[in-house]
Amino acid sequence: MIQEFLRSIPLFSELDDEELTHVLIAGLLRRYPEGTLILRDGAEAGQLHVIHQGRVRIGKVVPGFGEEALVILDPGAIFGEVEFLDRGPACAQAVAHTDCEVLTIPHAAVADLMNRRPELAARFLGYFARTLAGRLRESNQRVVSLFALSRSH
Repeated sequence: MIQEFLRSIPLFSELDDEELTHVLIAGLLRRYPEGTLILRDGAEAGQLHVIHQGRVRIGKVVPGFGEEALVILDPGAIFGEVEFLDRGPACAQAVAHTDCEVLTIPHAAVADLMNRRPELAARFLGYFARTLAGRLRESNQRVVSLFALSRSH
């Protein structure tokens, strides 16, 4: 059941039944076959995505080379937090790496929940910050590796 799944994710673990119901009513559970574009780079975003089943590849299209995968996310992972924080367009594309099921929650519903429960706002923002910090560390390591490879040729 999706409600039990959400309770297992630290971002949603402290929501009471009414708040969790609010998230589920606002959200939409979608299925994507492998290879389906879920979110286009540069598109107006406006949603937080939670992977329920399957895996999602986050990447950038490099002109002349094709897609470069930045990270492959597993069930329980989120994406769309960058766009939530800066209200900008999607900064990467998301593609179904396997058949997957993704819960899409409008940013407005997340913001409403944070406004109604300020203690949750700190928890949500901390979760987003840890997620982004981990991805930044991975990206920094990838840049260093690419730089080392380019110097060896």
